[in-house]
Amino acid sequence: MIMGFAEASRMFRDVWSLYRKYAARRLDDTEMEDFTCRVSDIYGKYKTPFAKVLLMAVVEEIERVSKFYEKRAKGE
Repeated sequence: MIMGFAEASRMFRDVWSLYRKYAARRLDDTEMEDFTCRVSDIYGKYKTPFAKVLLMAVVEEIERVSKFYEKRAKGE
């Protein structure tokens, strides 16, 4: 399936909103569960390989940043 520009724009907006909400902080278990549900919702909305790649990149970055802040809080 090829995504049109308008749909791609909506997808980027949804992915950006997700990233903006969860980036640059440590997530507790409840927030991580909410994040995971929102990722699933966005993927379910678009269901394209492009959406999957973008969402996986955001998931990896959110996990990386969250782990960084967790280590920092522990003094590591």
